[in-house]
Amino acid sequence: MPYRDIHVLIVEDDAFQRSIIAEMLRSIGLNTISEASNGAEALTIIRDEVPRKVDLIISDLKMPEMDGMEFLRRLGEAELNIEMIILSAMDKKLLSTVNKISESYQIKLLGVLEKPITLKKLQSVMANSGKIEHKQVQADNKLPEFSIREIIEGMQANQFIPYLQPKVDLKTGRIIGAEALARWMHPTHGVIPPYAFITKLEENQFIDDLTFIMLRETAEMCKELINRKHHIQISVNLSLLSLDDPDMARKITSIVTENGGDPKRFILEITESIAMKDTPVALENLARLSMNGFTLSIDDYGTGYSNLHQLTHIDFGELKLDRSLIHGLASSEAMKVIVASNIKMADTLGIKCVGEGIEDQDDWEALKGMGCHIGQGYHIAKPMNIVDFYTFVENYEFKPIETTPKKIQHFIQSKSKASDDKKILVIQHDKQTREAILKVLINLGYQKAVGISDAESAIELFETEQFDLIFTDVFMPNINGLDLIKRIRTNKTMAKPNTRIVVLSGIAQSKILGLAMALNVNDFFVQPLVPDIIDEKIRRIIKTPFTTLNPLAYETINVDI
Repeated sequence: MPYRDIHVLIVEDDAFQRSIIAEMLRSIGLNTISEASNGAEALTIIRDEVPRKVDLIISDLKMPEMDGMEFLRRLGEAELNIEMIILSAMDKKLLSTVNKISESYQIKLLGVLEKPITLKKLQSVMANSGKIEHKQVQADNKLPEFSIREIIEGMQANQFIPYLQPKVDLKTGRIIGAEALARWMHPTHGVIPPYAFITKLEENQFIDDLTFIMLRETAEMCKELINRKHHIQISVNLSLLSLDDPDMARKITSIVTENGGDPKRFILEITESIAMKDTPVALENLARLSMNGFTLSIDDYGTGYSNLHQLTHIDFGELKLDRSLIHGLASSEAMKVIVASNIKMADTLGIKCVGEGIEDQDDWEALKGMGCHIGQGYHIAKPMNIVDFYTFVENYEFKPIETTPKKIQHFIQSKSKASDDKKILVIQHDKQTREAILKVLINLGYQKAVGISDAESAIELFETEQFDLIFTDVFMPNINGLDLIKRIRTNKTMAKPNTRIVVLSGIAQSKILGLAMALNVNDFFVQPLVPDIIDEKIRRIIKTPFTTLNPLAYETINVDI
């Protein structure tokens, strides 16, 4: 069954975790996704077959009302032909027991994933499915399985070349670089993609041969581009195995310079898991490459386990956000918080941020609004051979949507009249940040915006004032932002329980985001705020009908952080 026809049900009590898993699934082509917060809700969905029969369940174990154990038992008793993936942060021995329980109920368990899960691990477990056609692309192209000897002969015959995918400045739309992606120009089968040869080259320790081919070709290309007055940077991928060679930095530098290239025009992309590798030889290679003028880039960021402290010890100049974070970004509020936080982190460290996998204008605008520097993806251009790339660069014209100060000012003036009567309260402990937020709001026409420093002052203010919208920070002394929201929702202040509330955040912590969602906050705004985006969001929040649950529903939420 093709990915597009698979119906996946995510059973997880944490709304933020559900959204992350759903985004991962969408990024690999699964579009029919249902969500449930516990086993009871899941059984209702399965019974009703909404929107259609469930094929795969991804379920947590520890959940309220009906936990994963009981859910497994109910599924077994129903004798449903459903495959299952268990995810949990619990002890491995317990997970092993769950595996045996599923076998006794004759449930096909594809695997058990320990939290936090990654896209790579999720795909690996899903490969055990008997329902999903995992090799659909390969089957469509009818590619044979090549031997290592055939691949080596192809390299010796100069059949491997770089395909270039442009990278553009999101603010100006100008081409500033390209990523070189290996392609095999097979005399019989045509263009062969990387999945057909990369793994075999690594397994047989021939990956450096391909890396050197890519460096030679792109060095000559860089020289030609400079002759054509196009001063752009080219990105080339490095393998984990390459960094274990103590002489690798010297070899890379020699190949680039001997072929007329300038190391300053090269970006060396290293996958996130490799970037976190702390062996002395790998670190020495990275340090020497940086010293020789190469820019180091962390590729596929967001798919591995980052040691953020390590980022401060290696001279990275670029961070590439994985496509699983970018695809569909414009329609996912949770992912916006995560991506914006990473962009801010990179900016603070003086690292340029690249969003890869941009497939439409909405995701482009979302990244641009968050301050992301560079974009890459099919919305700009697919990878192309060198000749086509020269033509593309010569003729490329991008016309970004105008957001000039004059246009923004006109937009503000035309709508300020509607903004004047909205009362907004900003609760932010840091005075400088609070004043900056107020300045943005007032410039947007929200003249009745006021700011205070803490939750206690807000509670006192509620005795005499009502607000259309409240912005609140989370980390504040005495009463934190989540505690304040809980008090409002449970009618323990003079503010209306259904007051619209936005959480201000500079970071993305799943626990905090999950608690805020449980308290029915209306949105998350990542600091620093972008004026044209914030005005659109405020209008949408105020315009959208909003009701809260019974106050008792919020009483059990633990807001200690």
